Amino acid sequence: MKCLAITTFNDAGRKLYGDRMAASFRANWPIPLRVYSEGFAGDVDLISASPWLADFKDRNRSRPVTDYRFDAVRFAHKVASVCHAAREDVDFVIWVDGDTFTHSPVSEADIAGMLPGFCQWIAWLDRVKLYPECGFFVLNCRHPRHAEMIDQFERMYSEDRLYSLPEYHDSFVLEHVVKSSGIATTSLSGEGYRTSHPFINGPLGRWMDHMKGPRKNKGRTPARERVVKDGSDYWK
Repeated sequence: MKCLAITTFNDAGRKLYGDRMAASFRANWPIPLRVYSEGFAGDVDLISASPWLADFKDRNRSRPVTDYRFDAVRFAHKVASVCHAAREDVDFVIWVDGDTFTHSPVSEADIAGMLPGFCQWIAWLDRVKLYPECGFFVLNCRHPRHAEMIDQFERMYSEDRLYSLPEYHDSFVLEHVVKSSGIATTSLSGEGYRTSHPFINGPLGRWMDHMKGPRKNKGRTPARERVVKDGSDYWK
């Protein structure tokens, strides 16, 4: 079982949260982490790895953005990273947002419990009445439709197809691609499925924090936001 974890951030993000994220991941996970760099010396230069990304940004950077839901250019970096890594000779690609922190050790058995089954293409953080929280997901690169799914996901951006959707961020686009295909999925949300933040309120919260939005500046999510109590010292 060959797993590759990936993330990306720009230089400002690296300084604010990225270096801490990478250090905590590498200290606590038994699998490699690849950082796709945006304007700094990282593991892989994102623009070089994804030829369509620069053209996409040039075509669309002048589009008006009222909030994150319509900021296609911002989230295209994440999609480019995923599509590049997912075409390599690995069994599973694990996407991890750059504004996360691994607070407790993750074992190989823990990782095995996160992986989609043979018949499932993606394990993700689904939630009731809302698109998935895509700060963390796992792709099964040995699924018979994997290449097809990655091509569809990439074409949503390289051919500007995402602009036909009601929202343009990666979570909405990925959900559209998955649901349109009818492909099988696995939930990583656990009890967090009924919350707006299943990342920290599901099983992943045992090991990780996800500092969405203004939480980045504080360096953690307030403990009161983890409504599922499991005795973890981090959330006390």
